[in-house]
Amino acid sequence: MRRFLFPFAWTLSALTASAITISIDYTYDSTSFFSTYTDARDALEQAANDVGSVINSSLGAISTDVFVGTSGSTSATLDWSMNFTNPTTGGAESLTTFTAAADTIVLYAGARPLTGTTLGQGGPGSAGLGLGASGFGAEWEAAMDAAVALSNASMLRGGEAPVLNRFNSSFEFDGVTANYNAPYAPVIGNIWFDSDTDNDTFVDNEATLLSSWHFDHTTSVGGGLNDFYSVALHEVLHGIGFGTSETWNNLVDGTTWLGTEAATLNGTGTNLVTGGHIASGIFSTRLSDDGAQEVVMDPSITTGTRKTLTDLDVAFLADLNYSVSAVPEPANVAGGLGLLALLGAWLDRRRRRRQV
Repeated sequence: MRRFLFPFAWTLSALTASAITISIDYTYDSTSFFSTYTDARDALEQAANDVGSVINSSLGAISTDVFVGTSGSTSATLDWSMNFTNPTTGGAESLTTFTAAADTIVLYAGARPLTGTTLGQGGPGSAGLGLGASGFGAEWEAAMDAAVALSNASMLRGGEAPVLNRFNSSFEFDGVTANYNAPYAPVIGNIWFDSDTDNDTFVDNEATLLSSWHFDHTTSVGGGLNDFYSVALHEVLHGIGFGTSETWNNLVDGTTWLGTEAATLNGTGTNLVTGGHIASGIFSTRLSDDGAQEVVMDPSITTGTRKTLTDLDVAFLADLNYSVSAVPEPANVAGGLGLLALLGAWLDRRRRRRQV
């Protein structure tokens, strides 16, 4: 962020009475990072609450991961699994049997040594799909169509969320080939944060960690420190599909964003994105006080500063198919952003930036 620090003493929970729950799960926090540094845990949970509070989507519950379609005496079975990265070890984890509560996305959180200037990483879980069949091939295609319809009704969670990815292929049974297109929406995700801030390949002791991170989201960020809340906000957004989903990829053409909400609010979609982020140095209006700020989903953050959600961050969520709190019309955006951007660029040369 390329602006002076603004005190942080607000919550988005009052913006809407309806919201999704982004639940933080510490099951895989095997180094006890979040039980040791409770201020970091509180900042992460506040960030998750703040993102959830601007999303009004109704996400359906998932009560089973097995969907069976039948036609006559033939059945087709789709058996899903959810896969994610262990946030502490970096190893692969898989839930072969899972359910999901309505209006809830679960993010598994932890900390581990990251290299270079990277402060955190996050993304949604991926999925595996097993196929099965029984009976006679003559009824196979209709049975598969029925199984896919049941799967889509559940795994898309009502259609008010990004499509993360899909299985789009064909399967032959008893000499008959059936096509299937089985997409899925966010269910789980993973986020982790740097616990080796001095890059010596060892987990930091408390003194070293606190010389780099500012954990307490209720106090101003100390000079030269990286604000944990700001990084958590950024990674939570990645965890629910921002920059990390099929829907995102379908709206990106090089550095041009094709989504109408964000492009209209910004004035253009040209040069609006880079990789899985909003392009560097773009400013928008804070939801908290209508002030101007570099967006949360910029690829990096300046030490000693805090970011909070902006209108443009929320507009991207709308383009990703989330139902969100109202995004202002372009005329309502605070004026003078060009001057502020120039000021931000000047300030940036005087502050150390870290990747998120």
